[in-house]
Amino acid sequence: MSVYVRLKVRLGPLVSIEVSGTNCKEIAEALKGYEDLNRQVDAMCSDLAGCVYPEGGEPAEKEGEEEGQNEI
Repeated sequence: MSVYVRLKVRLGPLVSIEVSGTNCKEIAEALKGYEDLNRQVDAMCSDLAGCVYPEGGEPAEKEGEEEGQNEI
């Protein structure tokens, strides 16, 4: 009897991964590289979050978005 395993993980609205194999060993081998990928994505998202939400937790204002300076 042949078994086919498909693992699909949704990491967010725009990110998902799918790994397929015929046994758990194949799946584990395929997932080894994702540890490094996870660190890289975490670093990128942390940098982006740091730019959008500075230390105070409020989104940073873009130039020209101060009160009375918004263009329509």
